[in-house]
Amino acid sequence: MADKERDPNPAIVYEESSGKSHRLRFAILGVVAILAVGYMIYAAFPGNTLYFLTVSEFMAGQEYQDGRMVRVSGKLMEESFLRQEDSTVSQFQLIDEAVGPGIAMNASYVGVMPDLFFNPHSEIILEGHYSPDEMFEADSILVKCPSKYQSLEEEQRLQEQEVPAASS
Repeated sequence: MADKERDPNPAIVYEESSGKSHRLRFAILGVVAILAVGYMIYAAFPGNTLYFLTVSEFMAGQEYQDGRMVRVSGKLMEESFLRQEDSTVSQFQLIDEAVGPGIAMNASYVGVMPDLFFNPHSEIILEGHYSPDEMFEADSILVKCPSKYQSLEEEQRLQEQEVPAASS
């Protein structure tokens, strides 16, 4: 009888340890799931945290020209596109349309150019880095399609410019 007093019911002791074991497993599983989701969020952000600059901002800021990956937007400078014959190596210049043709950035790209690259109304976004030889080496090119529609203010401004010319 002394043995029964020390261990009243072995089944109850087993159930208590089994319940603690399940809670511990769920806690570990929860921590692993939270860490996995946290890592996926962290891994998704480096590509989206690249600087996005205009040509004039990029050329004025020496801190962006240290070889880090950046995105630069601008317009293709007329008659600046050069491609070696039978090659995919291209060199061109981008300008900041808001500032004008005064500030230009030399750029190069190896690959097939997008269809709308040569459209004078397209905005070009280069992703790459600035090399020590003062050339922006683009790894990828995105071309924003020009809008088919003008804003109402822009349309009114154009109409006002045409009216005085017609009355003269």
